[in-house]
Amino acid sequence: MRKLIYQGFILTNSEGHTDSWKLTIKDQHRIGSLFELRRLVAYYLELGVLPETRVSLQDVKQVQNMMPKNTVIAKKS
Repeated sequence: MRKLIYQGFILTNSEGHTDSWKLTIKDQHRIGSLFELRRLVAYYLELGVLPETRVSLQDVKQVQNMMPKNTVIAKKS
């Protein structure tokens, strides 16, 4: 079985044929060529109807960790 991660979504190819990739988003499954499924993901991303992926959630956390914290520094008297 081969796996490919594209834009945070996992495409699997269990049969080894080039036209039998499987894309699973939540409880929906699509089977098609790699080209077709990549276009489908791009179209859904453009519409903004795809759920947040694990990769994008990790990116948000990394950005939040890199941002300076709002800390209050006590003045020395």
